Amino acid sequence: MAAALLLVARLRGWWPVAALLVVGVELSSAWKAQRKAGSRTALVMERLSALVVGVSVVLIIALVPRLVTQVAVAGMYAAWRLWWGSQARREAHHMLNLLVVQVVMFEAVFLMAPVWQTPAWLTLVLIWAGAYGCVYVALARRGERAAAVLAATWALVCLEVSWSLGLWLFTYTTAGGYGLVPQPALVLSALAYCFGSIYMSQRQGVLSRTRLTEYLLIGLIMIVIVAVGTSWRGSI
Repeated sequence: MAAALLLVARLRGWWPVAALLVVGVELSSAWKAQRKAGSRTALVMERLSALVVGVSVVLIIALVPRLVTQVAVAGMYAAWRLWWGSQARREAHHMLNLLVVQVVMFEAVFLMAPVWQTPAWLTLVLIWAGAYGCVYVALARRGERAAAVLAATWALVCLEVSWSLGLWLFTYTTAGGYGLVPQPALVLSALAYCFGSIYMSQRQGVLSRTRLTEYLLIGLIMIVIVAVGTSWRGSI
């Protein structure tokens, strides 16, 4: 499937076909599994991570200009999909998987904004919906009673950060344009790591003042780097 996405998504204007391929494959497997056990809605929610990552990979392949980068993205998607296919690994490392899903989603959405000039409201809607949906599903599977509240809180944080940084949308690029990292995606990924680590430490009863300070310092350092290393005179 990764090879098919690479071949189709990089063709001009064909990315919707690749996105439909992802949705069709993932949902068809959910429909087949539904015959054995579980409700159809629960199985679709279980495959939300695969849907988000697959569609995001399609968008990234369609947006990045270099073939080498496109091949690398497709290869990483294939490796992640093989890893995600094991239910035991998904259950054991579900919070790590949640971080990966969000990082890929942030990258795709904030590459769309400058390249395709998507409206600001659409960018904010996609960020809020993606952040809320992914976090809610992950926390609900953990049996978290406050899953909806925590997911809505995180989605609101993502919305506010996206709106602020979207006013001066900046993208870090490597020589030759082989790597494109939107600034909001970098900041939100760092915040997701910090907040996720704080949540897991608190639920495991190992959250200490030293560990909390460490996570907060990581977030603060990221904000300082962004503030100092960015030209705020325009947008890229």
